[in-house]
Amino acid sequence: MNKCRLSIIVPVYNAEDYLDRCLVSILEQDFASYEVILVDDGSTDSSPMICDRYSATDPRFRTIHKVNGGVSSARNAGLDLAKGEYIMFVDSDDSLLPDSLEMMFEHIVGEDLAVGGYTVYIEGTPGREVMPRKSMTFMGEDMNIFYDENIRRNCEMLDAPWSKIFRRKTIGNLRFCEDLSYAEDKLFVFAFMASCSSVRTCKDFVYAYHLRSGSLGSDIVSDCHLMQLRRFLPAYSAVIRRLSEKYPECRSIAGLYHNDLVGRYICRILNIFFSRRTSLLTEEFISELYSMMEKDASLGIFSLRKGQILNLMIYKYLSPRRAVKTYKLASSVVSFFIKR
Repeated sequence: MNKCRLSIIVPVYNAEDYLDRCLVSILEQDFASYEVILVDDGSTDSSPMICDRYSATDPRFRTIHKVNGGVSSARNAGLDLAKGEYIMFVDSDDSLLPDSLEMMFEHIVGEDLAVGGYTVYIEGTPGREVMPRKSMTFMGEDMNIFYDENIRRNCEMLDAPWSKIFRRKTIGNLRFCEDLSYAEDKLFVFAFMASCSSVRTCKDFVYAYHLRSGSLGSDIVSDCHLMQLRRFLPAYSAVIRRLSEKYPECRSIAGLYHNDLVGRYICRILNIFFSRRTSLLTEEFISELYSMMEKDASLGIFSLRKGQILNLMIYKYLSPRRAVKTYKLASSVVSFFIKR
């Protein structure tokens, strides 16, 4: 029996309207050395029957049915069963583009990771495109170039596991965090990168990421979201420290973290504060966050600059007309984060 080169893990939950599109896109690939692990995560629609139908007609497809535990739990269940040399994650409402597997495997010679491009479809209409700048292999000191090109200039490239092929041996015991439902995929990718020594980029579009009106991202202001941020940020900080220690000359990693922490997460927390829709934004939480930032600053991977946080926050969330009136309020909030 030929060795399976690729395990494609598809977490499935109530995806009856999109699942056929996803699985047909896999079946239509010219590359054939793969297995597909369909993880039915307690679906209540016809998804389990659709999964069983594909498993009954193609020996490369396997279906497991489990109690609902979330997408991380489903992906982990697939990882535990995978036999392929490489791993690919495909969401059940997304699809592979034609010849994508052939293109990605054409030049792989043992690299830890292969990265291709993806197109974002909004209600079926092509939108944003994210793709590596060139096709090449990075290893050793060249990894600094990889991070520079695909973080500083293309920061979305490593945000999620789609459009990537991971070497299973390098994944090892790494798993998705099942306690997180926010940015857990980003955490997995960066934790993998901390163990990764070589990357193959593919300047081709290989993946279609489908967004529907009900799944479009927004600034969530619930207590649940704030609790998720409270769990995510220390874990993200720890992973970035590992990467920074591995590639101390690469300033793009620190730059990404600084921009993420200030421009995305702290601004979102401040937005929650201004919305006054939560009771969980306590001084204890703020102190925890500040301690984490202070530690990162001592390691040289984060710069504690009060003015920059204020400017970014005001630029992102406040109109110019309101900026003057709210600057004092913003300053008092940011003082929780940054010592005077």
